[in-house]
Amino acid sequence: MLKSLHQFHLRFRHTIRSSIRFLIYFASFFLVALAYWVGDNFGSPPLEQVLYHLQFGMSGLVDTDAKLIESFVHICLIWPLALALTIVIIDLSIALLLSQSHQHYFLARMVAKLNLPFIKGVYWVIGHRAPLYVLVAGIIYFGMQFSVLAFIHHQFGDDYFSAHYVYPEQVEIQAKAPKNLVLIYVESLENTYQDEALFGKNLLAKLDALGGERFEQFRQAPGTGWTIAGITATQCGLPLKSVSLYDGNGVGENIKSFLPRAVCLGDILHEFGYYNVYIGSDALAFSGKGKFFQDHQYDEIYGRDELKGNLTKRQMNYWGLYDDMLLKHAKTKLAQLHASKKRFNLVLTTIDTHGPDGFYSSKCTQQGAHDFAGIVECTAGNVAEFIQWMQKRGYLKNTQVVVLGDHLAMENPVSKKIDTIKQRRIYNQFISQQPIQKNRNEVLHFDMYPTMIEFLGFDVKGGRLGLGYSAISHKVQLSSDSYEDMEENLLNNSEQYLDLWKPKDESKSKNIQ
Repeated sequence: MLKSLHQFHLRFRHTIRSSIRFLIYFASFFLVALAYWVGDNFGSPPLEQVLYHLQFGMSGLVDTDAKLIESFVHICLIWPLALALTIVIIDLSIALLLSQSHQHYFLARMVAKLNLPFIKGVYWVIGHRAPLYVLVAGIIYFGMQFSVLAFIHHQFGDDYFSAHYVYPEQVEIQAKAPKNLVLIYVESLENTYQDEALFGKNLLAKLDALGGERFEQFRQAPGTGWTIAGITATQCGLPLKSVSLYDGNGVGENIKSFLPRAVCLGDILHEFGYYNVYIGSDALAFSGKGKFFQDHQYDEIYGRDELKGNLTKRQMNYWGLYDDMLLKHAKTKLAQLHASKKRFNLVLTTIDTHGPDGFYSSKCTQQGAHDFAGIVECTAGNVAEFIQWMQKRGYLKNTQVVVLGDHLAMENPVSKKIDTIKQRRIYNQFISQQPIQKNRNEVLHFDMYPTMIEFLGFDVKGGRLGLGYSAISHKVQLSSDSYEDMEENLLNNSEQYLDLWKPKDESKSKNIQ
């Protein structure tokens, strides 16, 4: 009886021990697999970006590419589970061999030929502590992939944001000869695609042929490196970062609105009587994009579910509508907006050039696109054709067009080529019947905010909004701080930044005339 209880106790201890070791191994391998999977699909995003999506974008995760979800399940769940289980079984087998071999005749004879004390010592030093070693290695690898040290610095560094942010509602903005705006965010579009040495030809030649003005040094700032962050930065003049870690005041517990206290492009244009419309290919729920436009005075907001209608599978991909279908909807809406005779702002976002593989529409395939470079070239052609259609309709007489890459390209099939360029810059083009005069060639996402407003025919006193400095105003006094200082400290913890996420204070007055 006592022997049976003893054996039961040993088995129970082995079970508990094995379960704990299994969980530690799984957690370790999951961290490594997750870092690898994110890097393989999205490049090397900072931890702020990952946390932002965990906080704000999970409701739209089910709307992402099915292949992406499938690869996540295989790489981040199945493989870590299988590997952890295999190691625990091997580990348990060795432990049982060393502890109970004397009870079995054949095992006892085999072990007798070995230096059992030495093997037990090695197992105690290596095998017994192996889960701890693996966990530490997993954490280090994860930390290196997501720049955790930089993230830790952001929690304790100087408040860069508060020292540089200019509240748009405190800036005098005057309408001189305001025009309509068509703003097109092209997914991951950067100047590198113009490099004939890399791709054999200029993939953006059709866009370049439109003859707009460009800022060749459009640099990517911290907190702007994914689509909704790029949109927020160019329309609000501020970066995006997770706020859920700083929820001592309740800001991050249950975000119901998107930067409600920030005054953005849509808010200002609404005050001047503009009718704001957003049309995007993917689901509005993903990354809080729909909430952003809803909370910043956009009158009509369309995403995948609102646009798909009777479209066939050939006209859509897993993310949403192909770009040619999106632009077809945009033409219809644009014709309606012009017919209304009211001033308007139409914002579009494309997706065909989205990593990791891009999306081959039937139109692009028919035009000969057979690789990712072909998708980029076709996308540039689609956007150029849309703008040429506007020109033929005479819309550019009272409408300004801005084409922006939302951010630098993430991981995609031509990343090895792109990564050979040391100074990568984001593509942009300002198209107008009246040429603009630039005051500099180097800009950030934040600078696009006041620049676009002045491009429309407004005067921004001092040329500053948010963190941005207008690039076409002659009155701008640029900050003496270096880009490196911004890169190091912009995402530091800031109470002033958190205040922008609090419920809107309707008592704030705007100095808009």
